[in-house]
Amino acid sequence: MPSEDSPGLARLEGLIGYTLRRAQVAVSRSFVELFADLDVRQSQLGVLTVIEGSPGARPSQVGAAIGIKRANIGPLLDALEARALVRREPDPTDRRSQSLFLTEAGEALMAELHRREAAHEERIAAFLNPDERTVFLDFLRRLEQGAREVVGDLAGDEGAEETD
Repeated sequence: MPSEDSPGLARLEGLIGYTLRRAQVAVSRSFVELFADLDVRQSQLGVLTVIEGSPGARPSQVGAAIGIKRANIGPLLDALEARALVRREPDPTDRRSQSLFLTEAGEALMAELHRREAAHEERIAAFLNPDERTVFLDFLRRLEQGAREVVGDLAGDEGAEETD
């Protein structure tokens, strides 16, 4: 096992991708700790949040909004529908499409999810002052945009998929 002051580790710690991944793992662990008893994954929270903010959205729109491949949004919605958190209705303008809505149970769960999400954000950003948080988010968005320009849209069939 290399020591913490090894040249290899120093090289890794100088890489944006490596450092982002380490941060993502830590943030995901914090999320799991705070949300485990509700049996909600990050991707499910994303889906519920988009549907809450855009009632009637189509599955493809929800997937594109949170970077989930088209092939994977269906099973995510199936799981949420099985828990009676989401309902699908025929789209009034295109009967081949579906519109998504939160159920009453989904709306009730969202109140608790918002509370925990705020606690999670506070927990992971506790070491940043408000200005640093704003700058950090700006840097992350620019990095994401740059990555999209290089590798394409994250929600496309050829794009990367979010993992929990």
